[in-house]
Amino acid sequence: MARTYKQECVLAYALDLLGERWTLLIIRNLFLGPQRFGDLQAGLPGIGANLLTKRLRELEDGGLVAAPGRNEPRGSYKLTGQGEALRPTVRSLMRWSIPYFITRPGPTPVRDYIKSNDQNPDSIALAIEIFAGDHPAPDLNYVAHVFIDNLPYTIYYMNGEMIARRGADAPAVANLSANVSTIMQAFRKELSLEDARKRMTSSGDEKALEHLLACIADIKKNDGELDAFGD
Repeated sequence: MARTYKQECVLAYALDLLGERWTLLIIRNLFLGPQRFGDLQAGLPGIGANLLTKRLRELEDGGLVAAPGRNEPRGSYKLTGQGEALRPTVRSLMRWSIPYFITRPGPTPVRDYIKSNDQNPDSIALAIEIFAGDHPAPDLNYVAHVFIDNLPYTIYYMNGEMIARRGADAPAVANLSANVSTIMQAFRKELSLEDARKRMTSSGDEKALEHLLACIADIKKNDGELDAFGD
């Protein structure tokens, strides 16, 4: 850690490790699965190779990221169990940020971004995971494949918890295919659940599909607060 708050507080110690620029974004990208150095850099426009190397080394030293082994010259970086344990915290921060920025006064680049359809598929996959928290179904367990702009993701919904991963290697009981524009419009309730489904291709277990679609097109409010997009 290059800098420290020098405060005897667990939050300060955590921020010593996690508060540097790019650190949480690296962790965010690894939530969807292991990535090679070049893929990580491509997914983080603006970060230089030297700085990415530094941040990865800090995360490795902190026990949050495992680097490729010496015999894996083209291996991937991946989260350790301690790194994966940050998922609920990062997920909550992302979930909080949407209504916060949507309801801020005046036009802002963040609001324009949220209201646009110019999102990358990784962001969409993580958003589906985040909004699953508004649709708890603890008795429902399934694995589904979701294709976003033809890029494959696997959705694991187990014991009321959803996790999204890149790729579609695991066996699945349901399949859903849609483009980014359709899903973003459904998130913002510009499309009803029924209309959104008409613009998607789906097959397989109907209960799994109904839950997955609800996480996309039927985002609920939390305890009387504004919903995810400020409606």
